[in-house]
Amino acid sequence: MLDLLIPGLLPLAVPEARLPHLERWLARADPGRAPGVSAEAWLGHRYGLDPAPVAAVSLAVDEAPQPGYWLRADPVYARVERDAFVLHHSAMLAVEADEARALVASLRELFGPDGMEWRAPRPDRWYVRVPDQEAPETTPLPEALGRDVFDRLPRGSGRINWASALTEAQMMLAAHPVNLAREAARRPPVNAVWFWGGGMLPRELASAYRRVFAEDAFVAGLAHLSGAALAPPPRSARELEVAPTTLVVLADAAGALDAGDAAGWRAAAESLDERWFADIGAMIGRVPVRLILPSRDDICVATLTGAARWRLFRSRKPLAAHA
Repeated sequence: MLDLLIPGLLPLAVPEARLPHLERWLARADPGRAPGVSAEAWLGHRYGLDPAPVAAVSLAVDEAPQPGYWLRADPVYARVERDAFVLHHSAMLAVEADEARALVASLRELFGPDGMEWRAPRPDRWYVRVPDQEAPETTPLPEALGRDVFDRLPRGSGRINWASALTEAQMMLAAHPVNLAREAARRPPVNAVWFWGGGMLPRELASAYRRVFAEDAFVAGLAHLSGAALAPPPRSARELEVAPTTLVVLADAAGALDAGDAAGWRAAAESLDERWFADIGAMIGRVPVRLILPSRDDICVATLTGAARWRLFRSRKPLAAHA
């Protein structure tokens, strides 16, 4: 089985967004749905990790493998929209390295007495190690983005009040010199962090794939832990040596979605349609292909075998109909 995981394609799909090649193969596929709304959710189930320790695995790639229980504490932009408190991805913020260092230094000072250890190996990905007994239940960031977060706040049974911790972080960040300078320059402030993806680094991991083509830190970490060969995705399907037990993560549209760039999303989606989906017919002549598209409420899983090439009269639906 060749898995093509395409995050960020369905959530922004609208009736006017048409991808003729992808729509043709979705019509001919054996359809299915899976739980979750993100690439991380799909991969967690695929590797038998539930919930997936996104923080510990991605930190192993961003910095180095670390013991203990880690959370992602990603910088986000939060604002009130239609009586809801809504989160926006750090891609909208374009946080600079010196800004991240200054903000995380202040968070380290604020939460040090609670035993929280902060790291910022990348400006857009922050981490915090917490005592095992303080590990909270969290909502993955992809499930919280663009939605009211009041019902998705972290909850714990230890002495740390996680909802209060978020509030304390927001108050500190609101008055931070970094954000005052950003607002003076008419840039959105880094006014919140979002805790998610908690867990410890697995000691070993079953091999779900022999080869992985991806650039995401979490996917790269899974590949290393499971002993899979790792490389960046090829430019197009024609450049991929088709083989079973292969995963290709095509994240072009996801970057534009995270940044709130509708025009960039459309350009990335249309480019994927020409470079990848136009040539799926040649792929399924050699190996079954699964198209895995995280959506708003679950994950679309479309399986293509050789029989799909002969389902010529199935009617196509707009991409948005699969979201």
